[in-house]
Amino acid sequence: NLLLSGMRNSLIELELGISGALNITDNMEAMAADLMTNKVNRLWAEKAYPSLKLASAWFADLVSRVEQLVEWTRALTLLKSVWLSGLFNSMSFLTSNMQVAARSNNLPLDFMVNRCRFYNIRDLSEVASTPAQGVNVHGLFMEGAGWEDGKGEDEGYITESKMKELHPQMPICNIYAVHINEMSWNAMYHCPVFSTSLRGATFLFQANIRMDPDDVEVRWTLAGAAMLTQDD
Repeated sequence: NLLLSGMRNSLIELELGISGALNITDNMEAMAADLMTNKVNRLWAEKAYPSLKLASAWFADLVSRVEQLVEWTRALTLLKSVWLSGLFNSMSFLTSNMQVAARSNNLPLDFMVNRCRFYNIRDLSEVASTPAQGVNVHGLFMEGAGWEDGKGEDEGYITESKMKELHPQMPICNIYAVHINEMSWNAMYHCPVFSTSLRGATFLFQANIRMDPDDVEVRWTLAGAAMLTQDD
C-alpha cells in the first residue's frame, strides 16, 4: 500500500534526521511540526482517503481500516457487515454490488440502482450472517436530521435531530441492487451520502431514506440532511 509504505519511509527518515544520520530537509521539518500539532502530514494526506480528523484519530482510523482489510483477506468471503468508510474507494464497492446483481439476474448494469434498507440494530454481534441479497454496511452517520428506529420489523425513518446529537449513528444498512423500474421513491428522501462533512467532491451515492408517511421531501432538502461515512 502506497500510504503505509510512504508513512513508514517518512518516519524512518525523520528518525535518522533527528539522530544526525541524515541532513534535515524541509519535508522532515514539516513532518516534525505536524506531529507536534497533531496534524496529518501533507504527504500522507495526498496518498490517503478524504478525512478531517486530527492525526491521532486519523491514525487510529487507519489502523481500523487495515484490520478490516486483513480480516477480509483471511476470510476470502463477504463479511457479515462491511465498514463502508473503512474502504479506500467506497463508490467502487457499491458499483460492484450492482454488477453482481446485474450478472445474477441477467440485467443491464446501466439500469441498476442501489436500494437501502435500514435494520433496527447497530451492534455487529446481532448480525447473524451475510444478507440474502446485496451487502450489509455500517459506519454511516446522519447530518442535518435525526433517525427514529422502527418497531419490530418495521424500518425506521428520518426525523428531527435531537439536542447535542450532531452526527447520530445510523443502524446497520442492507444495500441491494434493483432494476431502476423496480425502484420506488414513495415516502422516501433522496439522501446524498458523503465521505466527510465538507461534502462536495466527497459525494459517494444517493440513498433512499424512509420518511414518515405525512412528511414531505422538500423539508429535508432545505435542512440539508445528508449521511456521512465519518463523524469527523
